[in-house]
Amino acid sequence: MVPIHLENYLHKQIKKHKNLKNYFHYLILKFQKRDLSSKFPDAAFRKTLYQSKNQQLIRYSFRPDYQDWYKAKFIGFYFSLSVCRLFSRLVDLDREEDLQIINLAEELIKLGKQKIHFHFYFKIFSNSKIISKKMLLGKNFELNSA
Repeated sequence: MVPIHLENYLHKQIKKHKNLKNYFHYLILKFQKRDLSSKFPDAAFRKTLYQSKNQQLIRYSFRPDYQDWYKAKFIGFYFSLSVCRLFSRLVDLDREEDLQIINLAEELIKLGKQKIHFHFYFKIFSNSKIISKKMLLGKNFELNSA
């Protein structure tokens, strides 16, 4: 069960990953090694939290791999969340990260239109994420020629 505001994003991801089972596997792998405690602030409750009945939820049926299901159950148990609520939150986190990347790309395009030596930065530095973050924050670049 996924909230209606995630429907379009979920359809894009299902198309990208070929099916919902593969996308579920991707989400489990993507988020299993991260510290998710800041993403689930209501983890202090010992009662399992389910999705609100007031939400407009869309049902998706699929059969995940048993390893992915076990990991999702374990994560859900740790954070006192149902697997459905956990899945919805992971989809939401994935969408938020994609939006951040899109916003960074748009800022880079805007910076590219300004009169700066943008091409120079790409020639010297190889990590575009670090470049974009430093440029957006207005930080200077330093060359390490050791």
